[in-house]
Amino acid sequence: MPDVFAGRFELIDPIGSGGTGTVWRAWDRRLERLCAAKVLRQRHAGVLLRFVREQGRRLDHPNILSPYGWAADDDQALLAMELVGGGSVSTLLSDFGPLPDRYAAELLAQLLAALARVHSAGLVHRDVKPANLLLEATGINPPVLRLSDFGIALSLDEPRLTHQGAVVGTPGYLAPETLAGEPPSTAQDLYAVGVTAWQLLTGDEPPSEHPLPPPSTSTPLWSLVEPLLSANAADRTSAESALAALAPLLARPLAVPARTADGEPIEVFDHLAPLPSPHEHLAPAPVVAAPEPVARETGGVARETGEQERVPRRLVGRRGILAAVVVAALAGAGVAGVLVFDDPPEEGGGPSTERSTPTPTPTQETPVVVPTGAVTPKPNPSITIGGGCGWQEAGSLETVADGTRVECRQQGTSYRWVKVG
Repeated sequence: MPDVFAGRFELIDPIGSGGTGTVWRAWDRRLERLCAAKVLRQRHAGVLLRFVREQGRRLDHPNILSPYGWAADDDQALLAMELVGGGSVSTLLSDFGPLPDRYAAELLAQLLAALARVHSAGLVHRDVKPANLLLEATGINPPVLRLSDFGIALSLDEPRLTHQGAVVGTPGYLAPETLAGEPPSTAQDLYAVGVTAWQLLTGDEPPSEHPLPPPSTSTPLWSLVEPLLSANAADRTSAESALAALAPLLARPLAVPARTADGEPIEVFDHLAPLPSPHEHLAPAPVVAAPEPVARETGGVARETGEQERVPRRLVGRRGILAAVVVAALAGAGVAGVLVFDDPPEEGGGPSTERSTPTPTPTQETPVVVPTGAVTPKPNPSITIGGGCGWQEAGSLETVADGTRVECRQQGTSYRWVKVG
């Protein structure tokens, strides 16, 4: 009998893990479709409470990935999201290196459109970076970007719960005013867009110091996005104005396929492994495009191509990117913040009525204090090497009393804490 969460979500295989839980590929029995299901551990139950509180605020946008439902079962909570299989922009950069101007502009236009919607809802994302920009598996066709991971998003209308002087975010993407302790603002997201644009053009990780050096080769795109890296937050006016600045570049047709500087076709591969037995029948039927030229609309520009559309399956990227990174951003080091619920609970989509569920307790927002890196959980005296753990914790990391890092792994028919690192 498969593991079924709250009588609705059939957990198939883990595809990512992080500080707050494990992301599973799952089958939503009520909607009859595959989804990504993030299972939160008991200590992060406050995250679910914040989702419930925010369920009236919708972020309905084609370039935003936010939960469409939730469920609770005993001491676990689950957030259901669409399954996005093309990896992340970080994966794409690892596969292909620097991207051509027009292709990079396509990604930035979709990111800015998503942020325009986020900001209009009174939210600041606070963790814009390539790892949180997921991609649909579109093959050689125009990319489709989804802004994800609202784990530390903040509503500008609510009081701050972060400890005074704490800096929340990822080093390298933090605006100067953030490091100076200024309150969160939409301009800080735009600075992170500028850093992301720099990465798209250079293929490099951002240095820790500010400001970023210009790319070695001057490009039209750089002149359009460089103002986003201004040390003066007032120069970064809005996502809409930044998107408008890209209009001249977006007016140029996007080549299909786009190619790197050395002529390699840029392809967003499907990074998901084949469904394990006995779930193969749940895989969606492959879509075979008509061979005749078709018109596409991306970034407001129609384009035609005579090439047959294809979305190949590849489990390991050209530079060794593992399939597991496909939705790792969803299970990244999240912290309790103002999160966004995309769909109100429906019958069968909320807490299970079959078992009692402890009421989550509100907690203060726990800031991520720079510099960040691999997160080492605090020692948990209840965990021992070789001790049993639940299937809900598969892939999660903990630290035992003596400081040894352990991971919950399947051992035969059970799950146990195994020493790692």
